[in-house]
Amino acid sequence: MPRSSLLFLTRMAALIALALLMLSFALPVSAAGKDDQAVWIEAWGHAAPAKGESQDSAKRRALIDALVNAGLQGGATIRGYTFMDKSNIVADRALMLAKGRVMRHKVLSSHFDGNLWQVRVQALVGPVPAGYCGSKRSLVISAHAPTYRMSPEVPAFTVPMAQELYKDMLYTIERNPSTRLERVMASTGRESGVVRASGMDYNSLTRGTAPSSVPGDHVLRVTFNGDVVLQNAMQTVVLNIDIDMRESNGNIRTHRIQRTAPVPKNTTLHGVTLRTRTTTEALLLRGVKEEFDSILSALGCEPPAARVDYANGTLSVPVGARHGITRGALAVLEDPNDSFGLLEITRLENNRAVLRPLDPTRSAGSFAGRLVYFMEAGL
Repeated sequence: MPRSSLLFLTRMAALIALALLMLSFALPVSAAGKDDQAVWIEAWGHAAPAKGESQDSAKRRALIDALVNAGLQGGATIRGYTFMDKSNIVADRALMLAKGRVMRHKVLSSHFDGNLWQVRVQALVGPVPAGYCGSKRSLVISAHAPTYRMSPEVPAFTVPMAQELYKDMLYTIERNPSTRLERVMASTGRESGVVRASGMDYNSLTRGTAPSSVPGDHVLRVTFNGDVVLQNAMQTVVLNIDIDMRESNGNIRTHRIQRTAPVPKNTTLHGVTLRTRTTTEALLLRGVKEEFDSILSALGCEPPAARVDYANGTLSVPVGARHGITRGALAVLEDPNDSFGLLEITRLENNRAVLRPLDPTRSAGSFAGRLVYFMEAGL
């Protein structure tokens, strides 16, 4: 490959991988900030089809190049470094430090002159709000029936209270815009029929009557641990709610919600001091649903991720449209030692996406088993 083409591809890949941090958080201007903080910018992008590359893929690279250039004009800076080996350039890499992002864009023109695609865009570039979550991810959750581990010393009402709380947690999954409850599984994972979100029988769900999880789903396990300890010379109920979420990429996220409350007493004196069952339940339940909801929302802010499967010359991942991925998304290799791995979606199914390296010179097999995350580029 000519040196100029190599430099173009390596620069392009490095810029894209980091520029997607801007492109992924597309939202209306009113939500991003004041109108006077965003500017419309026109920019050009170019891409020459490589050997064996489709015209559609080359045009897509030209569009990405135009959006990256728009981001640069809107306040990003480039820092680059070059690897040399015996006076030969081995790799030329660039790092984009974004101060803003492309919030929306439209293609003004696109043209192929027989050798090169040229795309002109108009892009609205504005500042990134601190702490803003702009992901469109959809977490499809399969939940195991809950586990209860209670010390004999905990009050008898603790288990029924935890059972009702678990139902509330299932309702919380349904209400959160980032999540969808697909099924609740028996502890053995054995199948016994599909239960969908509409018309769910939550009493049956908490016993686990639905099939095992589907590849690409998040799998939820909740364990209620109860004990009685001595705190400040007072018998105290300690309730730990351990939440394990296995993600579609195989990683497991663990969260613990802990609540404490005095052991209730059935005397008039303890009623005066508020050591009653009503008070204990209220303290153990206080804010649990809201904290669980915030955990779900935080997970929804992260881009979808999965491991790439390579079979019969085809790259694919077990996540698709129902997980919030769109045809315009790009898959980015999650590897700090490889910032050049980018794949486009060639076919999007409900539970699966077929991928192809954006760099036509890169072997598809090199992505086998690798972890990728998806960034919405609006292509």
